[in-house]
Order: sequence, then C-alpha cells, then structure tokens
Amino acid sequence: MSKYYISIDQGTTSSRAVLYDSSFEQITQEQQEFKQYYPAEGQVEHDPEEIWSSVVNTVRSLMSKNNIDSSDVISIGITNQRETVMLWDKEGRVLNKAIVWQDRRTAEFCEELKTKGIESEVTTKTGLLLDPYFSATKARWILKEHKIDSSKYFFGTIDTFLVWKLTEGKSFKTDVTNASRTLLFNINDVKWDQDLIDTFDLGGLNLPEVTKNSANFGSTKLFGGEIKISGIAGDQQASLVGQGCFASGQLKSTYGTGCFLMANTGNKRQNSSNKLLSTIAYQIDDLCYALEGSIFMAGANFQWLRDKMNFFEDVSESEELAKRADPNSNVFLIPAFVGLGAPHWVPDARGTIFGLTRNSGMEELSLATHEAIAFQTKEIIASLVDDGIQVDNVRVDGGLTKNVFFNQILSSVIELEVLCSKTVESTALGAAFLAGVGSGEVSLMDISNNWSPKTKYNPNPSYDLKRYETWKEFLNKLIG
Repeated sequence: MSKYYISIDQGTTSSRAVLYDSSFEQITQEQQEFKQYYPAEGQVEHDPEEIWSSVVNTVRSLMSKNNIDSSDVISIGITNQRETVMLWDKEGRVLNKAIVWQDRRTAEFCEELKTKGIESEVTTKTGLLLDPYFSATKARWILKEHKIDSSKYFFGTIDTFLVWKLTEGKSFKTDVTNASRTLLFNINDVKWDQDLIDTFDLGGLNLPEVTKNSANFGSTKLFGGEIKISGIAGDQQASLVGQGCFASGQLKSTYGTGCFLMANTGNKRQNSSNKLLSTIAYQIDDLCYALEGSIFMAGANFQWLRDKMNFFEDVSESEELAKRADPNSNVFLIPAFVGLGAPHWVPDARGTIFGLTRNSGMEELSLATHEAIAFQTKEIIASLVDDGIQVDNVRVDGGLTKNVFFNQILSSVIELEVLCSKTVESTALGAAFLAGVGSGEVSLMDISNNWSPKTKYNPNPSYDLKRYETWKEFLNKLIG
C-alpha cells in the first residue's frame, strides 16, 4: 500500500497542502488564498482563523481528491511564514489579528531601543537587528494595545499556532528556526533568554517549548485517524533543506512574496559586518547556522503591477512585457514598498521610480521590476563575499523562478551560475524531508543525495552591468 507525506506550507498570501509519495516525489497540491488586511500605512495583518480554515480546507481537499486515508500518511511537515506573530488564550481565542512580518508599526520603538544602545546586546544574543520585521516588538504592541494579563496568553508564530490547533491544544511547541526569528531566543545557548524577554516587556507570557526541526510535535486527529507531525521549519530554512544546502558555503535564494538568501555557515556561528542576519539554519542532529539577507518585496512587486497598476491580468504576462522594453530605457525601481531589508535596514523607506520619460510605459517598468530584484540580490551576495563566504553558484526556487527571463537577468546581474531546483516549491519539499527524518524513514544523507538542478543559467556577457551601478546611485539618493 502506498504511503505519503503531507506538507502544510502556510505562506504570506496563501496556504498550501502538498502531497508527496514515500520517495518525496510531488504528486499534487491544493492551495487557498486568504485576505490581507492593511489597517493603516505600514501595517499588515492576517486573521488567524482565516489562516486556520485555509489550512484545514486544503488538507481535507488534498486527502479527499486523492482518496488518501489518515493511515496512508506517514507524517505531516509544517513550514510557515516566519516572524508573523499572535497571542491567544487557553480556549484558542486570538487577541488582535496576527501581525505580519512585513508590518512596520513598531519602527519607532525599535529606534528608541537603538538610542539606548541595546542593539549590540540583542545582536550578540540573537544574530538579529532591532527592526519591526521580527516578532518580539509586534507581541509587545499587542500586549500594550489591549492592556491584558500576559500570563493568561500564549505567544506563537504561525507554526506554533497551527500545532496548537492541529493537536487541539495538547501541544505547545515551536522549532529552533522559528524561535530564532523572534528576538527572544539566544542562538548561542539555544534557549529563550529572560533578559531579552524583559527588554521587550513580555514577562509572564507563555512561550512554547523549543525542539529540533525533526521531532515529535504531537499528532492530529482532525483528518480521520491519528497522523504524526514530525517536522517543522520556518519557510526559508525549510527551503535551505529542500535545496540540499547541507555543506558550509552552499547558498540558496527563494523568490516568493519576498526574496531570502541563506548561506550555510556550518556548526559555527558566523557574524556579519554588513548587517546580514546570523541565524539558525536547522537542527536535525547538530545545530547548523546560516547568514541570511532579506528582501521584503520580490514576487509581491509583480502583484502590485497586476492589482494596483493594472498592467496585466496574470503575473506570468510580466515576462513578455519586460522583453518588449526599450533596451536603452533608464527606468529604475526601488521596491521599498514596506521599507528596505538587508543590507540597509531602512524601515521608513518607500518605493520610488526613477528615470521616467514620455516614452516610459508598462514595458519599461516591468523590466525595471525584474532588474530591481536581481540588483538587490547582487547587493546581498556582495555582502556575503565581503563577510568571507565563497559563492560559486546560487540555488534558486520560488514562484518567480518560473519566469525564464528573470532567471537569466539574475544570472547576468550577479555574474554567477544560477541553478533552478526541480521544484519551485523547495519550501514544502524541505518540510516533507524534515517530516521524513522525524518519523525515522530517511536520513540527512538521503536528502542530500536527492537534490539535482532542473535548469542552469549562466551570465549573458552582453548585459550592461553599468545598469546596476546606476540603480545603486538612485538607491543612495533615496536613503541618503
């Protein structure tokens, strides 16, 4: 009888349930979008109950359409949008909506802490910077806004909330990767840090137990019989696993809503002099660290062109528009719609277009959007190299890598070989791998041997690299 893994991939704009066979070949998937809430400028929220419904609906639909019984499922793996945070009571009632990783409402508080000279201690312990991106200041905002007794509430990122709901409140756990993105977790001692908890005024709040990525996270009975939950990782770390980047120096870049580059740095934490994040890559046996650069808007830039600019009905059309652009156009986009991440970290920056003329149209702005993501990637790779990481090639995945034109532009801009994964959804595959290891079915070596690229792209020598320098000049004008 066939056996399967189910990955729950809970993303920023949709939830997916992905079905894999016992050899980790993807069979099919179900996907459901959910609403984005923008209560004020710079604020982004999700309704946790809408997220929960989307997860349940996609898993049930996946199993029903494929005649899968709970006894056919070896285990479930979960991967999730990181940093998005919520608080809930023992009945599972969520206080406020979830505050999304993109949200910038706590920028002023972060600046206050920086003024007090606290950031260096925070970075030493967490590998992170004081930025609204991370979970702790968001949770503090919820507590202050609602003036409630923190001891009666549970703190969690999306993974923890899903585990709680799936196990009907029996399991209150997270993994090391999601914990490492909260500003509350000491990645040197691998535990919650009381001094950090006090810094963010979160004393008394119930924090989840932290485990390895492949572990017993409990089991669910919501889809028939009992199914184990054996693997969890934040989306970018799950992608690192899915891309088979287990050797020090191997680099992956995921192009989804945002873009996230992550370089494996091995069992020793490496710090950055270029404002890259030192973070936990995964813990299956030994703890493994990584350096990460975050670009907040990647695929979401094309959603903006579609939904707000009405350039096209389907994002895939952006590729043909960009190909028709005037090659001599000097239109450049700085996609700082929700601020700038690495290596600048300017939360109050906003999106800007430079170089518009009477001849500029949809085609030129589509090209500028493609290039902007590649230019930001080049910035982060340059930072990695300056930090001593040797980069030979980049393994890429994510929905944007379906775009052949983008992949070629990327390779030409970063002047490196780009290796496209066999699946654009390495995040979900990584969660399935972790579930396989957690259930004792496979090893890390099995996963490593499973990876090979689907397509390779090499730099086009005719691409004008001066365009990157011009873009940098405009960027410096914006943030200077």
